[in-house]
Amino acid sequence: MRSETFQTPGPTALTVKVPAGTVELDARAGDTTEVQLEVVKGDQELEQEATIEVRPRGNGFEVVVEAPRKFLNFGREEYAITVAVPEGASVDVSSASAAVQARGRYRDFEAESASGNTSVDHVDGELKVKSASGDLSARAIGGAASVNTASGDIALGSLAGAATIRSASGDVAVQESSADLSVVTASGDQAIGSASAGEVKLRSGSGDVHVGIRKGSRVHVDAKSGSGELESELELGDTEPVGDGPMVELNAVTGSGDLRIVRA
Repeated sequence: MRSETFQTPGPTALTVKVPAGTVELDARAGDTTEVQLEVVKGDQELEQEATIEVRPRGNGFEVVVEAPRKFLNFGREEYAITVAVPEGASVDVSSASAAVQARGRYRDFEAESASGNTSVDHVDGELKVKSASGDLSARAIGGAASVNTASGDIALGSLAGAATIRSASGDVAVQESSADLSVVTASGDQAIGSASAGEVKLRSGSGDVHVGIRKGSRVHVDAKSGSGELESELELGDTEPVGDGPMVELNAVTGSGDLRIVRA
């Protein structure tokens, strides 16, 4: 196993590039970044060939971890990478099939993979995730969110910023949304536990859609389902909402999936 420790006071950015394996991140108090890299499949000499370095970046630092790939092995290398970073660091992880788990609180978080799953606790800023078949889970996002998957499932806790979510066959679940939200799926189901404000646009071809509108929020509903069942606890139509609560503009359309709108 190869280990490196860097002093990284001030804003810290972490960039990780790995073909396959696992990436475990831990954001905690302090001003050091500690990296451990181990080859779990492939030539052990790859540990010394890996790039693990720190670079000045603005008034802070960027830590770069790049695990090499032997092209003649057709991506058979697998790594176990563990990084402890200062709380509030920004992270950018790219891989072919590595599973990423990020504990703690981060400023911005970006991940791109083909088939690896991604799990992150708290993102105070922006979340960007692209994956083909990997799943995504995140507990809380304070800024904007952009998520795209082909078949991966998406499970998000609280969304405080505007979010755009797209998936072909993956299911999408959002516990709470308090800003603009756009969700598009082809066959994946959509479950929005509670929307309290903003413009909420939901589109699904054959997936079911369930959306809850938080009590106390005013709402204008425009909902349609082609051949699926439409059920709503709220009044549909052009009636002007009354009251002083935050406003939800709900526009939900399904092709053959069922659509249900409730008070949350």
